[in-house]
Amino acid sequence: MPIATQTGLIVMLGDWKREAICQQLRAWEQAGVRVPRLCLRISQLELQQPDMVDKLRQSLLANGLQAQALGIEISEQALFNASPELVQTLNQLRGLGLEISLGDFGAGATNLGLLRTLPVDVIKVHRSCVPDVTAATGDVSLTRAIINMAHSLQMKVMADGVETTGQLTLLIANGCDRMQGPVLSPPVDANALVQLLASKITLPAHLLTRRRERTLLLVDDEPNIVSALRRLFRREGYRIVTASSGAEGLQRMAEYEVDVVLSDQRMPGMTGVEFLRRAKELYPDTVRMVLSGYTELQSITDAVNEGAIYRFLTKPWDDERLLVHVREAFAHKELGDENKRLATEVVTASEALVAANERLEMVLNNRQQQIDQESARANAVRDMLDLVPAPLLGVDPDGVIVLANQEAQRVLGHRIAVLGEPAEAVLQQPLPPMARELPATTDLRDPDACQPPLLWQGPHWSGKVRVLNATPPRGLMVVLTEHHSPAQPQPDNETPC
Repeated sequence: MPIATQTGLIVMLGDWKREAICQQLRAWEQAGVRVPRLCLRISQLELQQPDMVDKLRQSLLANGLQAQALGIEISEQALFNASPELVQTLNQLRGLGLEISLGDFGAGATNLGLLRTLPVDVIKVHRSCVPDVTAATGDVSLTRAIINMAHSLQMKVMADGVETTGQLTLLIANGCDRMQGPVLSPPVDANALVQLLASKITLPAHLLTRRRERTLLLVDDEPNIVSALRRLFRREGYRIVTASSGAEGLQRMAEYEVDVVLSDQRMPGMTGVEFLRRAKELYPDTVRMVLSGYTELQSITDAVNEGAIYRFLTKPWDDERLLVHVREAFAHKELGDENKRLATEVVTASEALVAANERLEMVLNNRQQQIDQESARANAVRDMLDLVPAPLLGVDPDGVIVLANQEAQRVLGHRIAVLGEPAEAVLQQPLPPMARELPATTDLRDPDACQPPLLWQGPHWSGKVRVLNATPPRGLMVVLTEHHSPAQPQPDNETPC
């Protein structure tokens, strides 16, 4: 590939690959095989070609494909210093309805500010970053950061090179939208892909979206208190995580997605209020409660007022009342999650609507440009016909004159309003047969395919008639030819000039 890029052959290879993919998609469509969107990887050199957009549009039209059947992938490195022309080309491709993917993200130098200006739909995380999701607690996970950043920019995320079920599980848990790699399927040819799709392969059952298990974190430095609380809450079906200090509690919260925290107040190294304040900063969606036999009214009041503590409970506790309080805490957490989800959906839907409107506007602008170009071509053809030094009349399938050039107007002497008038009335004689009356075997290129030439104004003018269009509805083109008087006969002893 580097040699092909250096020699420019990459453009020819790209043309062949594009046509091959479009022809394969057409073959699948004709066979009734439904396949997901196929992604066509293109190089920077291909994207710089001025006819890149036209080639793709023509390939889709020639094969009768919708733009949604195809996607475009270009590497992050190719767009690292993208020129305005390159961005405009991407916008035009996106305007056609193609999905734009940014490949090899995270493999090299990354211009994060560029992501806000690029018309990108999907960020494809490079395979070298995918194992990073299994990093130990406390390490920064690049893939998790990419997923969160992409979602905040309303982009999808695809992880490339997923090899293990562990990676797959963590990617799904962290909100990755799409995955590909050996754990799902090795690279296959077209026939094997059809068989794979026919088998309706899905993710393992335990990875399919389901309601997440409720998780309760118990933090207390007294082991017997922790054991008693575990026995109490075990019958509720919660996933119970324990810690003996505030620092260990923060570590557990980094390892597990905790919903409710129940913490003691007086613990070594970090008080319960200090721990819950820190937990609020790092994990604001959790519901945090204090369970303590020691009451420091001022610190507890301040923590409740600032939202660090949802509820303060005292020791010794009543089992039933404590169970009710924890149930209410989970209900409060789930209500907050649902509101957050709905708010996110509203924002996402609004932004998707804005993006759809922008794409629609771009499509309409492209269509208007095509209409303007076609109109300009039509005007040029009309101007050329107007300047032809012979009288020309254009007749539509209904026998009405729709074109009369300057020479025809001169011959007619500007005495007759020609346009919009029946041709037979203007020429004062019937026209040759058009679409329905011509035999199916008529060769329209044959000058004598119609009737004998028209005669107009006696012997002075005749009209040659041509039938337009190979298929109905057909019109006629009439070319008027003037006939001059024959030359006078010369005496036998004189040589004619």
